[in-house]
Amino acid sequence: MKGKNFGGIRFTFLVIFLVSLILSIVITLIINDSWRSKQTNYSNQIRNFTHSCKEIYKEIDESINNDEKLQDIVSRDTIKYKVFIVDKQGKVLFSPENGGIKQFDINKILSEQYKSNFDKNNIMYYDIKSLGEDRYIVVSDVLYKGDISASTLFPLAILIFVALFSLLSYGKVKYINSLSKGLVEISKGNLNYRVKVKGRDELSILGKNINYMAEELMNLKEKEKEIEKNKDRLIVSVSHDLRTPLTSIIGYIKLIKEKHKEKDDINKYIDIIDNKSNRLEELINDLFEYTKLTSCNIKLEKMDISLNELMRQVVEGMMAVCNQNALNILFEAPNEELNINVDPAKMVRVFENIISNAIRYSNKNSDINIKILKTENRAMVSIENEGKPIKEDELNKIFDMFYRTDESRNNRTGGSGIGLSIAKSIVELHGGKIWAECEENKICIYVLI
Repeated sequence: MKGKNFGGIRFTFLVIFLVSLILSIVITLIINDSWRSKQTNYSNQIRNFTHSCKEIYKEIDESINNDEKLQDIVSRDTIKYKVFIVDKQGKVLFSPENGGIKQFDINKILSEQYKSNFDKNNIMYYDIKSLGEDRYIVVSDVLYKGDISASTLFPLAILIFVALFSLLSYGKVKYINSLSKGLVEISKGNLNYRVKVKGRDELSILGKNINYMAEELMNLKEKEKEIEKNKDRLIVSVSHDLRTPLTSIIGYIKLIKEKHKEKDDINKYIDIIDNKSNRLEELINDLFEYTKLTSCNIKLEKMDISLNELMRQVVEGMMAVCNQNALNILFEAPNEELNINVDPAKMVRVFENIISNAIRYSNKNSDINIKILKTENRAMVSIENEGKPIKEDELNKIFDMFYRTDESRNNRTGGSGIGLSIAKSIVELHGGKIWAECEENKICIYVLI
């Protein structure tokens, strides 16, 4: 789905950035001015001023007896301060050309020399030092209320900017989070979830496209469900249509075999037909059962049973088949009875299918090892046989319907190709897990219940 860009998220964030920057500067200046207006202590300014005066005092002390040199020092054009030399009564003896002051109140200057608090925005401050026995050096400067230090002012401005930017961009960030939440919900399979579409920028287009994607996925899922239903109906229909005539064929073959026992050739052909018919019936039955297991209508008849006893019965039932194929079946179970809550009939089918598969693909004169293990609060059964190694990338595929690792061998050994798929479906219906591992020629299937 395509959308038209009406605003632009980059432009929006640029405006937010500039507004936050300007406001942070203005607010910082207001805070600085407010702080300055409340300030009454000039100690920092006075300290800097008196430090500058020391150089002047030093130079004048060196020229104390040279009036011409003294006049030259006080006449210098200084922007920051003015220098005067006065007598004991405060009369100005040496002054700058534009000094304009003829008399100082020495007592007042001396009384305020160590004062640092003044209730004014700016003050004329004097620093005084004796020059010999009958004269004073007076240095004057206008001091202004100081600003907040740059080391404090700059971090304060940055903090205000971050706070303003976060506040002004909160709506957009919140909307981005809502889009992210929507994607998470849709990824979980909730295709009915829809995100709110706000604004007229790229984010609104993204919101529309997320909703469009969810709608398309939901339509695709509905189509897949319909295809799956049609497939299931086809399998059920074909299974039913094949099963009815097949039953008749098998029945008539049995009648022919009973009436023509002396004719070896006829019996030979009938045996072949009988075997093929039985295999076809097995395939149809497995296909029919797999279809039922993968449908949503299957119901498990669970009950608490002993896993040890269940496996003993399964092993005893498979013993004869193992002997016919020159295989030994070894069973190992803990002394403690492990109880599980399962559908017994379906769980028997799981282990019969796995053991039948192991018999079919085991090397002759080898062992099939079956073990019951306890893992925390769950039970696990392992069924191991010796056969042709299976590649790692094919281990999980053996549970797929009709998957064959060795086509020619599968044709020789028979089987419907659905047994392990049925086992996996039943195990997963019970909330369990089934997987296979292979180490050299040892293939082991684990069932966690």
